[in-house]
Parts: sequence; structure tokens; C-alpha cells
Amino acid sequence: MQRYLDACEDKAFCFGTFDCCLFVADWLKVVNGVDVAADFRGRYKSAIGAKRRLTRLGFSDVQSVFKHHLKPIDIAYAQRGDIALVEFEGDLVGGIVCMNSVYCVTNIGLSVLEMSVVNSCYSQVLSALGGAHG
Repeated sequence: MQRYLDACEDKAFCFGTFDCCLFVADWLKVVNGVDVAADFRGRYKSAIGAKRRLTRLGFSDVQSVFKHHLKPIDIAYAQRGDIALVEFEGDLVGGIVCMNSVYCVTNIGLSVLEMSVVNSCYSQVLSALGGAHG
């Protein structure tokens, strides 16, 4: 996981290539070998474009995407590498749990937020694949 975070450290936020959802999707691809964002990646360039793409794919918001692909887990049981939805500037953004904090991509790039802002957590193992939490 540290290698993945290090590779993301200097990347600039960019809708459709490096944003909160694709940061999580890329991590899930590393862990599971499956690109859950294949139909999403590179097909929008703004927040409105991302919302439109989600709607076209049958989702109402980021949380509905997470619930579709991932198994919810109690925040208290989230382990290093699990996925979190956190509240940041009035929106829910995706992140990766790491040692009492969450790594997220915000408008300034890779950011570290406290666990106190976590709204919900999900297993890093894709639901269809089973695994440690499943």
C-alpha cells in the first residue's frame, strides 16, 4: 500500500484521471486485479460530468457506486487498505484507510484526513471475489 500512496503523492487532482473515485478504483485494481472504473475512467472532465456519467451508469451518487461494488463494514473494524467515504467540504469523497487516518484525493491532491470525518467504510476486497472480510 505504501508504494501505491507514494506513487500518488505528487499527482495533481484532475477529474477523470486522478480524483477521489479513481484514487480508490486504482487501489482496488492493485488489490483485486479488477478495474471497477473501466466504464467511468477518462469519460468526464468536471464534477458535473462525473455526476452525468454516474447517472448514465445507473448510479445516483458516489455512495451508491461504493455500495454496489464493495461490502460495507463497521468503521470500528476498518483495516489498513479498506475503503472509506469521508465528508470533505460538504461532499462525500472516497479514501483509503491507513493507521487511524484516511488518504483521500482532494482539490489539492493527496490529503490525509482524520478518521473522525469517515461516513462509512467498505472492505477493500471486492464483493464478488470474497476474501478476508467476505
